[in-house]
Amino acid sequence: MIRWITLFAFLSITACSRSLSVVTERVEYIDLSDFSNQPLDGPSDEDASAKEVFAEVTTGLVNDAVLIDKALREIDTFDSAMMPQYVGVSVTVEALVGQVNGRPIYANNVLDTLADKIEAEAKRLSRTELTNQIRLALFYQTDRMGTIVRGGRVYDLVINDLLLSEAMSGMTKEQSYGLIAIVGQMRDDLASSEGGSQTQLRQMLAEQAGISVEEYIDFQRDQILIDALNRKKIWPKVNVTWRDIQREFEQVSLGGEVVTEEEDVERTNTILAAMRSGALLGNIQEAKGTVTLGRITLKKDDPRVREVTLGFANGLSFQDVSEIAGVSNGGVWETFDMGIGGISDIKIGQAIKNYLSNATEGDVLEPFELGSSVVWLAVLDVKQPVSLYNRRIQIELSNALRWSQFQRERERYVESLWGEGSIEEVKAMADRVTNIAVRRYQQ
Repeated sequence: MIRWITLFAFLSITACSRSLSVVTERVEYIDLSDFSNQPLDGPSDEDASAKEVFAEVTTGLVNDAVLIDKALREIDTFDSAMMPQYVGVSVTVEALVGQVNGRPIYANNVLDTLADKIEAEAKRLSRTELTNQIRLALFYQTDRMGTIVRGGRVYDLVINDLLLSEAMSGMTKEQSYGLIAIVGQMRDDLASSEGGSQTQLRQMLAEQAGISVEEYIDFQRDQILIDALNRKKIWPKVNVTWRDIQREFEQVSLGGEVVTEEEDVERTNTILAAMRSGALLGNIQEAKGTVTLGRITLKKDDPRVREVTLGFANGLSFQDVSEIAGVSNGGVWETFDMGIGGISDIKIGQAIKNYLSNATEGDVLEPFELGSSVVWLAVLDVKQPVSLYNRRIQIELSNALRWSQFQRERERYVESLWGEGSIEEVKAMADRVTNIAVRRYQQ
């Protein structure tokens, strides 16, 4: 039995001493069978006041019903990038993929910033390719400057949550007040930059960054907290010494004598670009010392042997003589990495090393017989290892070493917060989100 109660009461107050009086109280009980397509019965005609109240009530019900119906239609047609519609195909709308500090992390929390890109890639990539790309975007692990570097959307979410929790738990009351003041000033400065208009500020952030004002402020606040934690807990343990820098340069000079030479700007720029991409100085070819040799090889009975001999006797260059001998590429043979011993300290047969022992750049060595052939060698180019006193490389190397040490200390600190085995759980979370994303965006 459903009970429908309509209560009509009128208040009549003409003076402070006058009491309240109830005009009408009406109670109706309606069974389910009473509901039909017929309109509701209203009060009788003689009760004009009650009719007015009834009209207000029923009009409100009708208006609410219209609004509810409109909202339901909008929900039915809602087409979010996070929840694409596939007719007849089951789609995982939401799923719990893990927890951090007891706080649940859902698939949409991870995929919100990646949804548009994933949806576009899903149209052109195979299922395997899409899976690999999504997994790499969610979690990756690589070696940079000899340091294990981890990243990706899932990893960053987990680490930031851990660091933020730690930073906020260690804040004093005064620091909390200071942070509130900083955030307030940040909001005022942002509005001032847009002429003091909050509307223009929201529009600018939506167009340029795709986020709301509050999201931007929250992001900046979180960065302030994490930076403060880094300065307190991690950076004090980072210390790059002059000896650390020397050791890196020794990877290319092999501990030999450091040569001071005029900077080759193009070479320096190439080395800097490789270092910024994460390469160790000792693994950058342009930073090493090298020896480029030229070679002309002819059979003993080849008539060109006489022409080559006369060419060198008349003072022709090695490149010119190599053309006479029919050797391509100006006679360039190969470029070798140079060891501590200089020009002769290269990876080549001992017999040839003996010929190079006293050679200098530009020398054309006396011909020697090798089996049935005659061989002429020339030292075409000698490049010394990059100098320890190259200031630009030295500064870049110092910054790279500081970054590398910071990453190692940060990893140690994070491990102290979440314990052993947690990185495997992050990988598992990334795998779970990857599977959900593939099923959602590629059917």
